[in-house]
Amino acid sequence: MRNSYTKLAATLLFMQVVTILCSGFFILRHFPVIHAANGAIALLAAVILLVVKKRWTPVIGVIYGLIFTILTVPSLFISMFRHIDPEYNAMIEASNPFIGISFLSALIVFFVFLSSLAGLLLNLEKIPAPAAWFPVLKGAMVGAVLMGLVISLYLQLHWVSGINAETVGKLPTIVMKPDSVEPSEMELRAGETVVLHIINESENNCHILDFPELDASVHTERGRSGLIAITPEPGTYEYACKPHHGYVNENIKGVLTVLP
Repeated sequence: MRNSYTKLAATLLFMQVVTILCSGFFILRHFPVIHAANGAIALLAAVILLVVKKRWTPVIGVIYGLIFTILTVPSLFISMFRHIDPEYNAMIEASNPFIGISFLSALIVFFVFLSSLAGLLLNLEKIPAPAAWFPVLKGAMVGAVLMGLVISLYLQLHWVSGINAETVGKLPTIVMKPDSVEPSEMELRAGETVVLHIINESENNCHILDFPELDASVHTERGRSGLIAITPEPGTYEYACKPHHGYVNENIKGVLTVLP
């Protein structure tokens, strides 16, 4: 049985699908399994809420909202106040658009849960019909979601890291290619900390460049770059692609030689 609350839940679910698509195509530039599953389930749940006219139909939205609220909201707040992934240098940047769109997605699933629960209670005649101003609230929520998407996409285009581009251009650079790394051999002098500029042009074949013997690595998404500081002793060290969420290419590897 459809009502104003379940229609709001369905609208929010469609907005969740749009948010996930924007995140995958323009921000992360790939679709992790959990995001793809979230989008597919959200789309299915939205269709069910609109098509199946049964009293208990809102339970679908309640279950979806509860599960993904538990999966997304705690991890979002933890990542905002604690650096949970030391390899993902981008997470500490205040202008990181992924933080913004993650917050938006977490809000959506939470309000899907609330609106679906309200729809279920209304169908069971446990609460009254929504007030006359409810359509205004619905429009405001949809507008807020769209504004959040626009802001996140703007940050993606104008992502500020606080590092002068000319300075970065002077750093030793390693570029991850689709099936290799350039340079495959690099020489440095020992005795001081060296900052390396890592550029990801691997077309999603790799996300993390790892220096296992130095216990150092950096996480960069496709088309982005990151910095890593190392203070190696004289010797020979390997740098290579580290498996991450199924993204790995064993041909992306090289050798770092540190001279005395």
